[in-house]
Amino acid sequence: MAISSAEQVMFTWTVAYVANALGLAWWARVRSEDPQLVYWVGPFVRRRQLERYLLLFLRDLELEGAQDLTAERLRRRRSEPLTYAAHD
Repeated sequence: MAISSAEQVMFTWTVAYVANALGLAWWARVRSEDPQLVYWVGPFVRRRQLERYLLLFLRDLELEGAQDLTAERLRRRRSEPLTYAAHD
């Protein structure tokens, strides 16, 4: 029996959800100075998956005009909110 692409995506997200619940998921904390925001990108089971997606995410932010972006890669558990205003 072949697995459909929808089933494969559902399986991938289920594994990522479990990894996040266990604190084993890869996340990126992306900060921008203008506007002053923090974005969380994830969860991903493998760091390699995060790195591929993060490149696209950063490019999209730059196209939207975000400036002075920094990204920190973390292996941890994370929940909402995934975007918030940065405060000192």
